[in-house]
Amino acid sequence: MPKGFISKDYAALVFIAAIVAVLLLVTGLFVRPSDWAGWIQAIGLIVGLMMAVAVPAIQRRQELAARQKQVRDRETGYARRMQYLCGELNELLAKITVNLVHLRATDRHRLQRTLEDYLHRLFESHKLDQNDDRVVIAHELRLVANEMIEELESGRSDRIVLGALEKRLQKLAHRCQVNATQAERI
Repeated sequence: MPKGFISKDYAALVFIAAIVAVLLLVTGLFVRPSDWAGWIQAIGLIVGLMMAVAVPAIQRRQELAARQKQVRDRETGYARRMQYLCGELNELLAKITVNLVHLRATDRHRLQRTLEDYLHRLFESHKLDQNDDRVVIAHELRLVANEMIEELESGRSDRIVLGALEKRLQKLAHRCQVNATQAERI
């Protein structure tokens, strides 16, 4: 038999059907030759009934496994995307913190637009996400990004505010990592 000829889901069914057929054929050998046609029909009927009951059950199990894999892939994708967006916001904050004293008005304006674009991408990538934890993380990321925009608009160079934002982002990054790990275990 070539490899992959019968999938492993159906292998047990084929094996049991073959055993039933052989047992019935052996039993049929001890009857008159004129009754063999009836025995062959009985074997075909029993094997056919076994297939009619088992095949839909196997297909249902395969569909359930495919659906579970699809849900897992979707949840993992959302979680990894959230983790990436959290890291991206962390990089932006680091860039702002390093250059804060030397930022000109045009640089501040460009960073504000970058943060607004970030907020748009965050919304678009998670508007269909229904995981409660990721919804809260996305909300927190929006709050941090908006506070960064406000800080850039104010023109101040307050490292204390940026340090507090950095601590919040570190906690969010940890939550994103935990969420991604949980999504992979579904």
